[in-house]
Amino acid sequence: MHEEIELVVVEREGGQALAAPLVGWFTAALPRGSVIVPGADAGFLLTLGRARRLRVPEGVTGLVVNAPPERLHEPVGFKTVLYELAPLTSETALAETKFKARGADDARLAVRSPSAGRFWHRPSPNEKALVEVGSTLENGTPLGLVEVMKTFTQVVYRAGHGLPPRAKIVRVLVADGAEVEDGAPLFELAPV
Repeated sequence: MHEEIELVVVEREGGQALAAPLVGWFTAALPRGSVIVPGADAGFLLTLGRARRLRVPEGVTGLVVNAPPERLHEPVGFKTVLYELAPLTSETALAETKFKARGADDARLAVRSPSAGRFWHRPSPNEKALVEVGSTLENGTPLGLVEVMKTFTQVVYRAGHGLPPRAKIVRVLVADGAEVEDGAPLFELAPV
């Protein structure tokens, strides 16, 4: 389990921003267009060999208007702005419940890859897939692994950012061992 730490709220003309609470390396940034809500995951901050999950503080909502950093691990200082937010409208809140998968024409709910690499459905070659079509997902349900340079990162289901508290897998979008890009859809979902 990762230690959690809240982002720092910075008031700006025209809206709010969320900033780094510590010095470190920022990773797993939310993409432009993501809806920010209180308590949601908003990436990780790596400091002194520890990964801390970044959380959105209470009372903060908005739409991310800036692009994520180009680097996988972006060095940041204390109060470096990580997310610039625009106020939510009813249209942006509705749009977050359905979003377009890259390269697809239809809007759908999807679990996306947290990084580029090779996606594995099984924890080892001798074991069955962690989830399959019809599996019900709740917060923390393990979905698979992303391998980057022989390092494996577990992909787990996280409600928020347009994903419901409970969902069902309706389609597997990548094969076991397939190369995936950062943010590529892995599973198509339906709310339960």
